[in-house]
Amino acid sequence: VIPNFFTPNKPRRTREEVRRDLGIDGKFLVLHMSSLRSVKRIDLLLRTIAMSKNRERIRLLIMAGGPFDAYEPLLDKLELRDIVIVRQNTPVVDEYVEAADAGLYTSEYESFGLSILETMFYGKPVVAFRVGGIPEVIGDCCPLYPFGDVAAAAAGLDMLIESADLARKLGERGRNRALEQFSADRILPRYEELYRRVIADVGG
Repeated sequence: VIPNFFTPNKPRRTREEVRRDLGIDGKFLVLHMSSLRSVKRIDLLLRTIAMSKNRERIRLLIMAGGPFDAYEPLLDKLELRDIVIVRQNTPVVDEYVEAADAGLYTSEYESFGLSILETMFYGKPVVAFRVGGIPEVIGDCCPLYPFGDVAAAAAGLDMLIESADLARKLGERGRNRALEQFSADRILPRYEELYRRVIADVGG
């Protein structure tokens, strides 16, 4: 098995410019990036934010690769209308990851978790469930929580909000792991070696 890799781009705008554009006024910016397919469990994402004891300090930015319409009723039910910001099909996300304070991912399954890896590359701590390939990506750099335990995930998010030192420490650990395990320099040679073996087998 050869894992995915990621190469971050240089953000076109500064962290301050993006946050000013989003109008978050010093709030703790939580980022979620996904296609919004059912397996991504956006319902659990919203419920996690709703259960945070620091919800008034949070802004949740959803970088949506699909329609958000199905979750509008839950947004109102949980009274998160003023907390959630949705950006649809944004081609370049690097500047938003750089502007965030943490990533939140509540999938019921992930074969790998490329959005999580992108978040890690920018030194942002991640809150996620222990499912699929996510533990392989995150390793021991951030705590993971049982699937569906939104209370535990919300408590984990609260710890990051309440301790800038902890958030920075976990973010740095994540970035170091991403660079050491999932950089292009490390992964591409494995693909090249695989291709060489296949070509040799075919030629033989």
